Amino acid sequence: MFRYRRKLDMGLKEAEEKFRAKLEEKGYKVVLEFTPSDVVKAKLGIDMEPYRLLYVCNPKKFYEMIKVEYEIGSFAPCPVLIYQKDGETYIAINTADDIVDVIREPLEDVKAVIEEL
Repeated sequence: MFRYRRKLDMGLKEAEEKFRAKLEEKGYKVVLEFTPSDVVKAKLGIDMEPYRLLYVCNPKKFYEMIKVEYEIGSFAPCPVLIYQKDGETYIAINTADDIVDVIREPLEDVKAVIEEL
C-alpha cells in the first residue's frame, strides 16, 4: 500500500471545503489545483467521476525541508487526491512506501527527456 486513503461520508465539494479549512488551521495552503477528470472529458470526450488534485504546502515547513534537501521540491508541495469512485468520496495522499516501483517507468521516461536536453 503506497497511500493513506479515507472514505468520507460526504460529497466531494463538502469534503474539499472541510479539508481546506482544516489545512489552514495548521498553516497549510492549497497552492495549485488540477482536475484531471475535466481534462479527460475535454481531450478524450470520456466522462469519469470527479477526480481532483490539490497541491498543499506549509511555507515554513517547506523552507525547513529545503535546508536539509534542496531538491525536495520534486515531492513538495504535497499532492492530495479528492475523488469519487462508484459514487463514494475518498481523500488520499501518497506515501513513500513502494511508490517508486509504481511510478518507475514514468520517472524513467521523464529522466530520458531531461537527458536529451
